[in-house]
Amino acid sequence: MFLKILKKDLKRKKTMNIVLLVLMILASTLVASSTNLMYSTTTAIDSFISKSKVADYNIITANTDENNRSLRAWAECEKRVASYYAQLHIGVLSKDITVPSNRKSISGNIGLVLSTVPEDVNLVYGENDALFSLQNGEIGLPISIMNATGLKLGDLLNVQVGGNSHTFTIAKIFKDAFMGSDLFGLKRLLISSQDFTDLQNGLPPESLTTLWSLVGSSKGEGAALAKAFSQQDIPLNFGIEKELVKKSYMPDQIISAMMFVISLFLIFIAFLTLRFTIVSTLQDNYKEIGVMKAIGLRNSVIKRLYLMKYLGLSLAGGAVGWGFSIPLSELMSRRISQYVIVPGGSAAVVVSVFSTIAIVAITLLFCTLCMRKINKASAIDAIRQGHTGERFKASRKIHLHRSKLLPPALFLALSDVLNRMKSYSALILTFVLSTAIIIIPINLMNTVITPKFIGYFGTVQADFYSKSEVVDKKVSEIQSELARVTREFRDHSFPVTLSVDYSINTKYISDHGEDNMRITAMKSEPAAVFQYLDGTAPKLANEIAITSIMADRFGKRIGDSILFEIDGKRDTFLITGLFQTITNEGYMVRLGDEYIPLHAAAYQFAGNINAPEKDKAEILSNMKQQFSALDLKSAADLLEHTTGGFMGQLQSIMTLLTVIVCLITFFITSLFVRLLIAKEVRGIAVMKSLGFKNGKIRLWQILRISILLVGSIIIGVLTANILGERLIGIIFRMFGLTRMSFNIVPLQVYLLYPLLILLVVVAAVYSSCGQIKRVQVWNMNQE
Repeated sequence: MFLKILKKDLKRKKTMNIVLLVLMILASTLVASSTNLMYSTTTAIDSFISKSKVADYNIITANTDENNRSLRAWAECEKRVASYYAQLHIGVLSKDITVPSNRKSISGNIGLVLSTVPEDVNLVYGENDALFSLQNGEIGLPISIMNATGLKLGDLLNVQVGGNSHTFTIAKIFKDAFMGSDLFGLKRLLISSQDFTDLQNGLPPESLTTLWSLVGSSKGEGAALAKAFSQQDIPLNFGIEKELVKKSYMPDQIISAMMFVISLFLIFIAFLTLRFTIVSTLQDNYKEIGVMKAIGLRNSVIKRLYLMKYLGLSLAGGAVGWGFSIPLSELMSRRISQYVIVPGGSAAVVVSVFSTIAIVAITLLFCTLCMRKINKASAIDAIRQGHTGERFKASRKIHLHRSKLLPPALFLALSDVLNRMKSYSALILTFVLSTAIIIIPINLMNTVITPKFIGYFGTVQADFYSKSEVVDKKVSEIQSELARVTREFRDHSFPVTLSVDYSINTKYISDHGEDNMRITAMKSEPAAVFQYLDGTAPKLANEIAITSIMADRFGKRIGDSILFEIDGKRDTFLITGLFQTITNEGYMVRLGDEYIPLHAAAYQFAGNINAPEKDKAEILSNMKQQFSALDLKSAADLLEHTTGGFMGQLQSIMTLLTVIVCLITFFITSLFVRLLIAKEVRGIAVMKSLGFKNGKIRLWQILRISILLVGSIIIGVLTANILGERLIGIIFRMFGLTRMSFNIVPLQVYLLYPLLILLVVVAAVYSSCGQIKRVQVWNMNQE
């Protein structure tokens, strides 16, 4: 009996059932794929780091006898160090590496080191995720460089080291858990032990660096080892904890988390639609429900009768959605699988299966809750069809005789919306959420691509940047180079103003000496504009600006004193301002304009073009041709390089979301309009008897939904701009940003995307009004 009733219901309400099925498929697809992606990404990163034996704390120091002796003595005495390993590196610049003519050069904004294949810690994996070795004359490159340059296996690289030229054949592409993340600015190129020894013999020992990898005596000792090492007077070039290595892969996890949150929004929209559908169905079937109760059927039996259909739709939608989620998950995880070893097995598939089952179960539970109205129905409702005939409030909030200027269709639409606002609550929430789901990623994308965002990496805002030179160098030599480059630009008649950003290794000395920390300091010369959260830029030699993260952790405020060790000398500085950065978990300082450091660990030239905005692109293009050795980049190019593939992934999600939300909005609007028209057949028949044409009735339907949509879009945009900013701010706080403000593009947020949603809704309403033509005047007498 149940199956016969189900079959008849599916045939009788095809459109409504198809829309519900599509919503279930979309919801199941997104939930299954996002949980699969989130589980596989998180477990893959943890598994890859564990399999690669990434050390708890890695530091790079100059290869001097004093440094090596001091560090080895400290590591052997430190109880928290279970074992330590040392590996020599030879620093090279991108300009010293010549690639084939049909390939792109390696970017100058990453640091490069030559090293041998690691054997104990910080392992790398080649093809088929297996360990490998290299023969003499061969070189291995990380996958990130291969993708960026287009280099292929078998290509020849010419590397200049110590004034000598060496040619290597690319024999391996490898995955590197330690330095493989896009956010990691240092990459290693691997050669054979014999080739490394030959290169090393031609260089002075102090020109090399040593990577010291410290393994803790227990899990999670990275922070403790970093804290213990900061109390030593051993200069270092770079240091990173294992936890920070994990965080460098956070953008990939953010993408999967965003997909999961968005899928929850879509499920909520589906449930709103489901509730509206169930309530409408029960209202239409009050007569049948009353008759069934009159002949003795219990509430549970009647509910089971209706649940059969939703069980069938949920199972079908869940099964089809899970099937669609498999290729979607593979597509979305394609990028992370290039950089990370994704463990085999069916765990991720099992997680997606359970998430789909959970969606089906929750859907049935929600349907059961929505059917509580059956308990209130009685046999008398079979006669009244759910209506008592009583009304205790005015039916009109606006009156026709007071609104003579309003066209009839607009008056009817306004009157209907104002008097039946509660019945449209599900549709309003759907429009609000749909708008917010689209606008939030758009605002995030526009914020990430704006030149202002480059300041969150500690870099001053400028029109163009040179490659970053990661090399320990005297500041006086860098100043001479700045003067030379400025002179060359002037000789070529380029209207630019140049500055240089120094990266300086410093050590914070805490008040009690136990929370010492190695922190990168930045300084611009000449002084450049930089955005501060509070206070002012440091100007004097004894002034400094710190990040808000540091201020919270160390209990410092503007006007307090703080002690730092720079170039082996300890000085007390006055805090004049607070800023924020996404680099090094939010730990960075900016030195005063008058402070003159002795050495810089890295530096980069930045410049502003003194010309109208419309001419800057052409001038920069000419500069790139004249000064190819500087590897000049615009702010947008540098930002894209710094964030790696995050922006591309975000753009893909935006496109996918826009398509999905538009489809959902179309189907839901179509469903709502068809249900409303089905309820209003008698009213439409009366309107036709009064002389209303089909076009006017259709216009009434379009205006009614459009009024709801406009109000919903306004609420949705405000929600996305305010609450979305706070939600994204929580995510970026993990990277060190304490105040996140969206860069809102008015044309997109307030016009283009709202207009897109409006067009989709109008199309849905128009296509759903076809049944108006089938309503005849005599339908006003139908029961």
